[in-house]
Amino acid sequence: MYAAPKIYEDMVVSTPSLGMYSMRPIHDSAGASEDVGDLERRQDKCLADLEVLQQRLKKIEMDCAAPPSAGKVDIVLGCAVGSPAVFLGTILARKSNTLIKVFSHSSNRSPVNSALTNKLLKVNRGESGVTGVNIIYKDTPAPYFVDKPGRQVPVFGLSNILRYVARSQHYTVLYDERDLVSAAQIDEMLSLVDRLEMKPSAQLLNEFVKVLSTTESHLCGRSLTIADIALCCCLTSLVIAGNHIPRVLQEYLERCSRGEYEMRVLKAFINGL
Repeated sequence: MYAAPKIYEDMVVSTPSLGMYSMRPIHDSAGASEDVGDLERRQDKCLADLEVLQQRLKKIEMDCAAPPSAGKVDIVLGCAVGSPAVFLGTILARKSNTLIKVFSHSSNRSPVNSALTNKLLKVNRGESGVTGVNIIYKDTPAPYFVDKPGRQVPVFGLSNILRYVARSQHYTVLYDERDLVSAAQIDEMLSLVDRLEMKPSAQLLNEFVKVLSTTESHLCGRSLTIADIALCCCLTSLVIAGNHIPRVLQEYLERCSRGEYEMRVLKAFINGL
């Protein structure tokens, strides 16, 4: 009945110039796979670079951030009267700016030197009100150390105590296990100190004289390490007991006790307050 004109008969379809827009057809599988491959390669590279940056950032944070356990200490040192561990306690107290308390266990049969005890109690007096080092005189073949009383197995031996403290307090300047060469040198000297601590002899003292004749100022180079602390504690113990030590070791002990702040506390025992 009605004849309607077709609406598309009078329409003119115009195609835009391809010169303005040039796009690859989506059905062009070769070009698509090339773009996806390029994106995947770029993504892999970005992820690899990001991982490297994260590792660097983590290292910077570890190097720069203050260690959570560093600072004040709260430790127990058990040892015989006159043990080198006594002087190690004074160094640790000075380094952490804490006070020392001295006790005598019922197993101790040796007389306690009151003059020495008074010097121990004077360390950091007036500078700190916190006790961080507790020295217990008792009958024990080797000094032991407890950082967490009731929750930790005691650590025996002067060198092992120093290793533990260096790790727990992050004293990497004194003992850095990441530097394998330096750590091996320090461990070698500590093994020699262990022998001197157990049985002092002129032969062992001369061994240290030979070592110091080949080094610049300390046992393992130019700077103080836990090996120097251990040896200085042993030498101080020998000097106080009235034993003679070679002149080279006397000069070494005096040099170390004039060096780092925590080592200067030894002068009170070597030269008197």
